[in-house]
Amino acid sequence: MKIRIKHVMLLAVSIVWVVILVGCGNDNELTIDQVDVMAKVMADGDLYVEELFTYTVQGEYERIPRYMDNFGGANIEFFEAYVPPNDRELGNLGYVNLERYPVYLRTKSGSYYIELQAKDETRQIYYRYRLDREAVKYDDRGELDWTVLKDNRFDHHNVTVRVYTEQPAKENLSGFAYDRSRGSLTEVNNRWIRYENTLLPEGDSARLKLYFPPEVLTERETEEPSASLSERLLDEQKLQQRFEKREHLLKAGQHISRWLTYAAIAGIVYYALSLRRISSWWSGRRISFEDLSAMDPIDMIYLFRKGKLRLADGLAGVFSLRRKGMVSVSLVPSGMRFQEDSRAPKRLPEFTFKGNRTALKKPDRYLLGWLSHGTTVLNLEKMSGPTKTERRNKATMGKYIKRMRSLKKGLSRWQELVETENSKGIMYKEYAARKVIIPALALIHLVLLIYLYIADVTPWGWVGVLAIILGGGLVLASFRWRLKRYIIIFLVVCFFVAAPILYDPLVDEYLNFVILSFLLVGLLPRGALDQRSAAYRSAIKRYRRKLARGGHDLGRAGNERKWLEKMREDALLLGVGERFMRNVSKENPDFPLSEASSLFDNDVDTAIDYVFNRSWKGIPEGTSSGRTSSSDSDSGADGGSTYDYSSDSGSDGGSGDGGGGGD
Repeated sequence: MKIRIKHVMLLAVSIVWVVILVGCGNDNELTIDQVDVMAKVMADGDLYVEELFTYTVQGEYERIPRYMDNFGGANIEFFEAYVPPNDRELGNLGYVNLERYPVYLRTKSGSYYIELQAKDETRQIYYRYRLDREAVKYDDRGELDWTVLKDNRFDHHNVTVRVYTEQPAKENLSGFAYDRSRGSLTEVNNRWIRYENTLLPEGDSARLKLYFPPEVLTERETEEPSASLSERLLDEQKLQQRFEKREHLLKAGQHISRWLTYAAIAGIVYYALSLRRISSWWSGRRISFEDLSAMDPIDMIYLFRKGKLRLADGLAGVFSLRRKGMVSVSLVPSGMRFQEDSRAPKRLPEFTFKGNRTALKKPDRYLLGWLSHGTTVLNLEKMSGPTKTERRNKATMGKYIKRMRSLKKGLSRWQELVETENSKGIMYKEYAARKVIIPALALIHLVLLIYLYIADVTPWGWVGVLAIILGGGLVLASFRWRLKRYIIIFLVVCFFVAAPILYDPLVDEYLNFVILSFLLVGLLPRGALDQRSAAYRSAIKRYRRKLARGGHDLGRAGNERKWLEKMREDALLLGVGERFMRNVSKENPDFPLSEASSLFDNDVDTAIDYVFNRSWKGIPEGTSSGRTSSSDSDSGADGGSTYDYSSDSGSDGGSGDGGGGGD
């Protein structure tokens, strides 16, 4: 089943609003006012940690989470939570004679949950845990690489971490601290290092690296090093320099994003207010509704679809012949398979061909042979998909897949003949600049995001993974440049990739660029018409809206059957048949419309909707044909490009009178 991009975006926006509303309705709030940590490197390489958290609870909490990155395979020997005592100092709190909180682990979230009752108060919790073999011993050094408060889910205020060795060293320790929130080492000596940060924001973490003499780890076996101590220290210095340059580079990325945002705005203004589009709109307003009513239905639907016809558009050829007096229409009972199905229409319009076919143009002759299968009657039931009953029988589905392919092949051939016939009157071609703009836009986002992640001191391995994933999206969007859905999905991915970067001014600026990129892509025309055809298409879109309101006065005032029938045909082709009939009936309550012509019966709308739309839902080889594949649904700027009669109660689908010219 095909899901159109606009439906996906509507669902995403709805989910965001639900999340916002749910969040606004939650009065409970937990803040972490202070964190004090004492971590001791044991002689066997274990790390024993005592933490004192100060929480402020607004509302009521029955449990408090402590994320520990434990998804079932962590090296945590134990984890406990207590009411902190007043007679001992952190580092020597222990556990004797302390009141213990119930704690349970939820491996799906990697967190421990402390059960307690807290309501509108400040509460301290003392944690103690031990990490197995956290420190490593080599011939020339001992080494600890420990990330404190990893992937934290809250803002942590006033963080102080002291890491010390159980056995004193004979020389000063070498320590390094890495975070993205301006924390730093404030003390380094031969016994401990001290890290402080006034605010460690949500999503950030502090990575502490400690190098010390190997004799500190008296009970730890020696491992084979991958690099010497001097090489390690050199790597740490280089990494420190990258963190020092981080904010400067991200500011540069912010300025780049701002200028790209300005460029996107310029592109949006160009496509929204282009002289060609405005000229088409102005010229289209000078074309009268009477001229459009007299227009050949084939030319009308070809311009409206911008050369991308659908199966239901074959009715344009039928109505064209009807206006020449070669087709009559009547309502007849549907066949047995429709009568036995609760959802299928019980009456169908039947088109009967008459007259001399030899005088017809080649597209008309082909249309008669294709739709009537050599007879004089067009039976819509032979063009429909399976009924609800038939869908339950998988053996019959192959027949309908074959039927759809045959119908699409016939439609393609008829369209080729129509294009040949109209080649001098209607000039349509793909918008060539789109082939360059979409790959270039994707490339700009790819390069910018890789730069931002490098500037954010992301490990090179993750930068490589990002480049591969986004590079694949770039290639796909570039090769499928005719389909907007691929570049839209690519931009959505970029949106979420940029969000975790911990530099709000940059993220805000980049997300503005992403949103404007969406708008720019939406305004890119799929194809370009010549000036005269663009003006007529703009007029047709205006005419469509007029039909949805009941048509123009020429047909309504005098109840002139000829004009009403023409408008009814046009309304059916342009997908506003139900609204047209509803409003015409209101304006002419005493006029016997259904007696004047079978086309005015409401069953016609139901039947056409079922045959060409609902009966084919979920069937492979969709109901589209034309220049591009059936999956091309990126026609939001083209104005009502889907043939969906079930949406008559909605908007016109047009994007304004000026939306059709293209550039």
